[in-house]
Amino acid sequence: MKYIKAYNNNVALVEDSSGLEWIVMGTGIGYQKKKGDPIDESNIRRKFVAEQSTARKPLMQVLDEMDSEVLDVSVEIIKNAEAQLGTTFNNNIYLTLADHLNFAVKRANEHIDYGDTNRWEVKNLYPKEYMAAQDAIRLVFDRLDVLLPKSEETFLTYHFVNGQQAKKTKIDETLKMTEVINRIIEIVQYHFQLKLDEESLNYTRFITHLRYFFIRQFKQDSADGEEMDMTLLEVVKTKYEKAYQAVEKVSALLKQKYGWTLTVNEKLYLTLHVWRVTNRQKNE
Repeated sequence: MKYIKAYNNNVALVEDSSGLEWIVMGTGIGYQKKKGDPIDESNIRRKFVAEQSTARKPLMQVLDEMDSEVLDVSVEIIKNAEAQLGTTFNNNIYLTLADHLNFAVKRANEHIDYGDTNRWEVKNLYPKEYMAAQDAIRLVFDRLDVLLPKSEETFLTYHFVNGQQAKKTKIDETLKMTEVINRIIEIVQYHFQLKLDEESLNYTRFITHLRYFFIRQFKQDSADGEEMDMTLLEVVKTKYEKAYQAVEKVSALLKQKYGWTLTVNEKLYLTLHVWRVTNRQKNE
């Protein structure tokens, strides 16, 4: 690969032997390089085809319009969030987060904020990602001397949730996931007349299951292995009757509102998770 130009010391535009242009990221990848210089490919940590687009505009245009300091902070935010969440984000977050942050900084400088009615739900459904978003806002203030509005806690949380998905995920999908999970929790709490303990490990496990449950339903991926024997479901229905009744209410809502039909496997797993998150809390 040969160097074309740098966006900052760690992000550069290069060209491979076939003439295809790439955006590459890596420590010092663009430092003191001249056009035509070879790139040490062992230093490349991420790369993107230059023709890729974000939701609004081509990647090249996004980077050309972006302050290099904003791009640096975006990469630092992602590295910190990966360490904090114990995960590796998909490549797409590098583009979408940098683009979002660039506009967020401009809005903050112009004292523009968006209303945020979902902060409470987001904070409780994605607590780790929400904390990472708060840390990101502090980092922006430290590095750029720009204080982002409170609404960015929600928006950045969505980016961190999306970044953990194997497939490219849009923000509106995460908004829908938040809505679905919140409705399921409401049904469970009303059915059991119980306020779930949002600080408990069982609640965290329950939310994690619901997140993957949503992804399977939304992507229409029912690859749960072989369909379980109906007799096993009957045993679960009898042993965990109240939990299964809650799942039936959930199933009816999802069918009516989203057109989703739960498989035997999904009903079985969801019943067990509902029983665990409610039964253990009642016995504590």
